[in-house]
Amino acid sequence: MKKIDYTTYKKPTDFMKFEQGDNLIRIVSSGVIGLQHVMKTANRFVNLGPCTEDETCEFCNKGYEPKAAWKWLVFNYADKTIKILDAGIMIGNQICELGKKFGDPQEFDIVVNKKGESLKTQYVCTKVVKDTGIPEDLKAGLEFRKKRLINKFFTKKQ
Repeated sequence: MKKIDYTTYKKPTDFMKFEQGDNLIRIVSSGVIGLQHVMKTANRFVNLGPCTEDETCEFCNKGYEPKAAWKWLVFNYADKTIKILDAGIMIGNQICELGKKFGDPQEFDIVVNKKGESLKTQYVCTKVVKDTGIPEDLKAGLEFRKKRLINKFFTKKQ
């Protein structure tokens, strides 16, 4: 446990949420791509769940069009935690293009620059020239968190 700092408090989440400006991350898992159902509201998208990609999909049957979704586990340098990056086409394609150009994105840091709000948000992903690397003293504890997130969100429950 750690002491709560009320001046900088943010609601805890297992998902990566980018702040305005530069956000430094390191991808720490293989990526996956699939179809995700979302519902557009006045100022944001609401995640409805993954598409089963067959005739039993309840969201397809209700008329919701699935969108491509990329997922990775990432180390967020700002709060020194492992998060799930649930990305749409704008971020997903850019990370894959960085991987195509520079090799496995697990081998370098990435800056995700966020500009704008709600449906007008723009993201630009770039490879960091001088790599920071995850501090050695944090690596052991991060492996446990990676396994916990994989079990919680990606392992099928019986």
